[in-house]
Amino acid sequence: MLRLILILAVTSLTLAAPHEELVEKRHPPSLYKVIEGPMDWYEAKVRCEAMWGWQLAQPKTLAQMNAIMSLYVAGFYWLGITDENHEGTFTYYSNNEALDFTNWDKDEPNNELGNENCVEVWKLDGKWNDVNCTVKRANAFCEWHGDHGEPHMRTFDGRSYNFQGIGWYSLFKDCSDNPHFEVTTKFKPRDDSTPDQIKTKTVAIKVTVGNQYAIIDGLDVTTGRIGGQVTDAKHITIQEEEKNIKLHFTSKDTTFSLNWTLRKHALDVSYNGSFYNGKLCGLMGNADGDPRNDFQKPDGSIVKDAFEFGESWKLNYKKFD
Repeated sequence: MLRLILILAVTSLTLAAPHEELVEKRHPPSLYKVIEGPMDWYEAKVRCEAMWGWQLAQPKTLAQMNAIMSLYVAGFYWLGITDENHEGTFTYYSNNEALDFTNWDKDEPNNELGNENCVEVWKLDGKWNDVNCTVKRANAFCEWHGDHGEPHMRTFDGRSYNFQGIGWYSLFKDCSDNPHFEVTTKFKPRDDSTPDQIKTKTVAIKVTVGNQYAIIDGLDVTTGRIGGQVTDAKHITIQEEEKNIKLHFTSKDTTFSLNWTLRKHALDVSYNGSFYNGKLCGLMGNADGDPRNDFQKPDGSIVKDAFEFGESWKLNYKKFD
């Protein structure tokens, strides 16, 4: 699992720790929220879980179902209930346990069209219907379940979130008026991933500073200069120690360090300096000291959904493959 840890060496008052009131609170104001579709059940699951501490809603009492329905607007909504692993016996997807509460509509579940293995809310009274999991017509009800497990990502400002992207993404880059560097990373599914539960790991990193670049693909390291120019001083330093790779580069007054432990798929990122406070962007946020605005897309807009934020930084071409 990719693990991003921020270690800040403060060299300026402008990089002082954020005031307590700026730190994102762990518990959201509501136990339930809606993610708008259309999407199939598998995408709904991923998008709920992409928000740290959330999962597809699994109502266990009438009171919980009523609380969920307070958010209802006409349409279809996925729930975290399925019989995909045991036909005819619906369970909560997160723990495979039998249902404590049901709210089936009349004559449901009926598996009418075959392979109706997932559950949706489809009426104003909150009644349930079984439906094919691959149907793309529903929104999703998500529920808060607390801080369980290790976050997949953490921004420079300390905001933890879960995002299981696949492909190349901008990890962080210079977003000042005259950008000088970019760090991109490639994610692919881990060996223990399943079609309905994707877990990703870092498999390659590329660092570009000025006209110089370094590509780290496992233990294979390639360095070079764009256009073959050799006039610039060397910006990127790489050290290899068994299955551990350390990379450093400096831009303006700031030194960035990446420590990649391949055996554990752990990537630690740190920086020392103040020039880039609030001038970074990518999956690791903007480093302005406020975690509330870390989900900033390339167009500058701020979103709440971790999946939408993460996907906005995907590089939509097979760069370096």
